[in-house]
Amino acid sequence: MIGLMIVTHETLGQAYTQLAEHIFGAMPENVAILSVRQDDQPEAVRAKALVLLAQLDEGHGVLVLTDIFGATPCNVARNLIHNDKMVMITGLNAPMMVKAMQYAKESNDLLTLAAEVKRAAISGILTITYDDVNDK
Repeated sequence: MIGLMIVTHETLGQAYTQLAEHIFGAMPENVAILSVRQDDQPEAVRAKALVLLAQLDEGHGVLVLTDIFGATPCNVARNLIHNDKMVMITGLNAPMMVKAMQYAKESNDLLTLAAEVKRAAISGILTITYDDVNDK
């Protein structure tokens, strides 16, 4: 089983927690959401993230999903990548999170899981035009 840590700005973390509970009934045990408040100091966030990483890694690694590349949640998580047991994907969206939560529990290959989750994130982005919904 691969651990899944989601590091986001505070309100997004709350929303993703509610979405996970809505879809899965409860937060899967291999998942932790770290919500970063505006007034949180990066070192305090780092300390919380280290505790979560230790709890989540059962030997197959941890996939970290962050919301915005370059923002504090992402920067803190990025600085924790110190071996091949941690992979991070930025640009968190709902399809990405759902795919990660569905398959992290069953997977033992971190890089394959990361590729599948990234693919789900990209596939979940569609442009739908007027012509698409009004077949001519």
